[in-house]
Amino acid sequence: MSPTARDPRRTPFTLVVCTSCQDSADEHVMDVLRRAVRACPHGVMVSTGCLDRFLQCRVGRGLYAAVQPCAADRRPTGAVVRLGPIASRADAETVAVWLRAGMPADGSLPEPLRAAPAPRQTAHLN
Repeated sequence: MSPTARDPRRTPFTLVVCTSCQDSADEHVMDVLRRAVRACPHGVMVSTGCLDRFLQCRVGRGLYAAVQPCAADRRPTGAVVRLGPIASRADAETVAVWLRAGMPADGSLPEPLRAAPAPRQTAHLN
């Protein structure tokens, strides 16, 4: 049996968080997410500029993020899950519990915390 099967906290992942659209109230949410990532030996959190081409993030609605399971060497091993808005400490705690549990696909991450992908850009015709 692999070590990740015994301890879900050992499941590697990369969490990318949009910090361009956050406001001061989101700092508590960031703290909860940071603690969750630190609790996972192979968890990595990346702060980035706006992910509006990938997510529908907007200022004042909460944090938006994307997480992808990966191998310990950071190679992707699963599909990206879009997160947001993570608007409250309770939302962040729910995401943190889900991350520490190994990101199970069992419905433990509520649908309201799953962000919709950004609409595709269409070319303008004249």
